[in-house]
Amino acid sequence: MKPVIGITGNRHTFALKIPGPVLTGVNSADDYAHGVENAGGLPVVLPFLEREETVRELAGRLDGLLLAGGEDVSPLLYGQQPRVGLGEVIPERDALEIALLRAMMELGKPVLGVCRGVQLLNVALGGSLYQDLPREWRGTTLHSQRARRNHLSHTIQIEPNSRLYGLLGQYAKLDCNSYHHQAIDRVAESLIAVAWDEDGLIEAVERPGPEFVVGVQWHPENLWRTYPVYLGLFQGLVEAAKA
Repeated sequence: MKPVIGITGNRHTFALKIPGPVLTGVNSADDYAHGVENAGGLPVVLPFLEREETVRELAGRLDGLLLAGGEDVSPLLYGQQPRVGLGEVIPERDALEIALLRAMMELGKPVLGVCRGVQLLNVALGGSLYQDLPREWRGTTLHSQRARRNHLSHTIQIEPNSRLYGLLGQYAKLDCNSYHHQAIDRVAESLIAVAWDEDGLIEAVERPGPEFVVGVQWHPENLWRTYPVYLGLFQGLVEAAKA
């Protein structure tokens, strides 16, 4: 039986052509689900739930969790005030994903974070973020590329003694795409940095030990069809979920 992988999504307001209350819901790029599907998993996009007990019960039914990209994480969650350059914040998404993440980790179930997902993972475990890289980071690498989403825009260096190194074909260097203006500043105590750009900005973290908890700052869901090495992240999540 294929493991069920829950995928979080963006908060979306539907444009209506008739009068009535505003409708909101979840949306998710197909590439996340297709990555999980092609890695052998059964993808399910998760709604915005309201009750904590429902979230915990859902975590019990899922075999793995993919925290997807999207809006900024609220800086109040890591003890900072909002600064100029902060983008849209969706408090209900922060709350849902933190509750899901903690429930999944308590159950020892695997988690993969992508872009916002790695940032949320770090914040939920006690770390902090750069709210806006152009204003707060000294590096010169462009992290919001002006090219198609499967374009490789900059190089990352990968720690050889890491789970990520094995997932990505044991390459010490790879090129990746880049669509973000926030990134990890202070790493949570239970995580370790395992990849960096050439300026030293953190590009990936993982939790040491047997459990699969991995987060990457780039977008592998847009790359794996053109560059199959990136399917390894989805395969790692699915294989861990089978256990």
